[in-house]
Amino acid sequence: MRPRTVLDWIAFVLLLVGAFAWAAFVTDVNVLDRALEPIADPLDDVVFVLIGLAGLYWIGRVAVGDRAPRR
Repeated sequence: MRPRTVLDWIAFVLLLVGAFAWAAFVTDVNVLDRALEPIADPLDDVVFVLIGLAGLYWIGRVAVGDRAPRR
């Protein structure tokens, strides 16, 4: 399933960021914490919440499927 709308793309990019963050987490390096800590410490928590919401959005999107008519 491909992203079609702007919201789809934003959620998809957040999912990619989350996937890379989890991959780095396995190696005991929190990439988001290191990248965002100089800016603001709570910012990485906000990004993780957005990643979680993006995941829920895509679960719903995949569960509903393509309901748009094909041309």
